Amino acid sequence: MKPPSRRMPAAPVHKMRPLGWVILAALLGGLGCYFYGHPYHLLFIIVAVVIVWIGTIIDSRYKRGLAASRKEESICDFVRSFDWRKSDTWILRAVYEELTRFLSVDGKPVPVRQSDGYEKDLKIDPDDLDDLFLDIAFRARRSTDNCKRNPLYGKVKTVADIVTFLEHQPRLPNA
Repeated sequence: MKPPSRRMPAAPVHKMRPLGWVILAALLGGLGCYFYGHPYHLLFIIVAVVIVWIGTIIDSRYKRGLAASRKEESICDFVRSFDWRKSDTWILRAVYEELTRFLSVDGKPVPVRQSDGYEKDLKIDPDDLDDLFLDIAFRARRSTDNCKRNPLYGKVKTVADIVTFLEHQPRLPNA
């Protein structure tokens, strides 16, 4: 018998390897030397950093507003919005928990709905969704091989589509 979804494993933590830290330090050192020789170029970098910082503030305000408007919602509401007798509860829990963890602001999770568009409503970049998909599939024990054969490949727009996409992926053997 399959264990309950609340006992599913956590997603793996992705850490940078020591070689990555060495490469990052070398890049930062090279940038420092470049800006020492070209101080006016530093002004453009400062302007770019300020623009990114303002975008981050706007994004966190949007997420706070979304969380405040959905304050009373939980995973129970999310699961009830699906036909949970036909859906895999491991997929439902993995999708909900990973998306709310990714969207959390100030340590508070932002509840998601099945009708939320991942780009339009949740403001998730498609590249970030690819990384999230791997964590969700790992937790739900679904294969990520041959995703291009999935009938929903390239058609995922909402949270419900993510769930349906994963239901079409083959299950991994229990380990």
